[in-house]
Amino acid sequence: MRFPVSRRSLLLYGVGGASLSLLSGCGVRLDTPPDVPTLDETNRLRNRIARILAATTAGDSDPETAGEDLQKLRDAIGPVWSPPTEMATEPPPSEDPRTYIEAAEVVSDAVFTAVPTLGSTLIPVLVDVATGLALTAGTEHAEIIRSADALIRGSRESGAAEASGSSGAPAASNSPESQPPPADDSTSPPVWNDILNQARAATYGYERLAVNFNTKSHERSSAVARLESLGSLAGEMLEKLGEKNADPDAPSWKLNPTPSDPETAKELALALEDGVSAAILPWLQMDSGAALRLWESARARTVFASPQVLRYSYPGDSGEAEAQQ
Repeated sequence: MRFPVSRRSLLLYGVGGASLSLLSGCGVRLDTPPDVPTLDETNRLRNRIARILAATTAGDSDPETAGEDLQKLRDAIGPVWSPPTEMATEPPPSEDPRTYIEAAEVVSDAVFTAVPTLGSTLIPVLVDVATGLALTAGTEHAEIIRSADALIRGSRESGAAEASGSSGAPAASNSPESQPPPADDSTSPPVWNDILNQARAATYGYERLAVNFNTKSHERSSAVARLESLGSLAGEMLEKLGEKNADPDAPSWKLNPTPSDPETAKELALALEDGVSAAILPWLQMDSGAALRLWESARARTVFASPQVLRYSYPGDSGEAEAQQ
C-alpha cells in the first residue's frame, strides 16, 4: 500500500521503533508485524533529497553563504525517512559526500526532471528547495541555472503533452482534484483571479520601473523580458477562468515604493516578485505545473538582489509551505 508520509509521521515512527525495542527486550511477543508505509514516488524523492543534503558540506569553491543556506534547506525538506531497525526490510540507501554546488546539480536535475509526476502537498517544498539550490549555487557555477531552466521548461512541455493525451499515462499532478473546473463554471476557484490580478499588477510595475535603468543595462533588459513571462502567466490564468469568470482589468495599480530611481526600482521589483510567489502558492500546492512560474519569479528576482535560498517558509514539522511575509 502506498500513501504519503508526513514529516510528523517520520518522528512518530522513530518513537514507535524505540517502544518496540523495549517491548522485545522484555520478552513481549509481537505476533502481528507492524504495517510499515511504502513511500510513494514524491515522498521517495523528498527522502533522497534529505539524504543528499545530510551528506553535503560546504566546500572552498561554494558560495560564501553555503553553510548557512544548507541548514535552511535541510530544515525545509525535513528529516531522512529511516524506519526503526525492527521495521526495516532492507538497509537504507546512502548518498556520496558532495559539495554545495555538486548537491545543487543533482537535486535540481532530480526535481525538475520529475516535475510532471510530482504529487501531494510536498510539491512546493521540493520545487522551492531545488530552485533555491540552483540559483544560489549558480552564483558560482552559472551552468547550473541554464541546465535547470532547460529541464523545468522541458518538463512543463512534457506534462502538457501527457495531459492532452498525446503520450503515456497522465501525470500525478493531473488528477481530477488538481484540475481547474470548466471555463464557464461559475464556481471557478478564486486562486486563478488572484494570480491573474497579481500578474497584471506586476506587469504594470515592471513597465514603470524599467525606465529607471540605463537603456543598455542588464536590469533594463531583464525587466523588459519579465514582461513577456508575466503576460504568459496572465494568459494562462485567463484560459483557466474563461471570459465569464475573469475579473476586469483594474484601471491603475498602487506601487510601493513608487519607482523614481534605480534603488527604488529594485525595491519595487523585489516586492512584485514576492507578491507573485505568494499568489501562485495555492496553485503550486495542487499542481506541479505551477513549478515553472515559481522558477521564473525566483530567477527574475535575482537580477535585483542576491538569490533567496527559499521563497517560502516552513514553520513547525508539517512541511507545509507558507508565503513569507
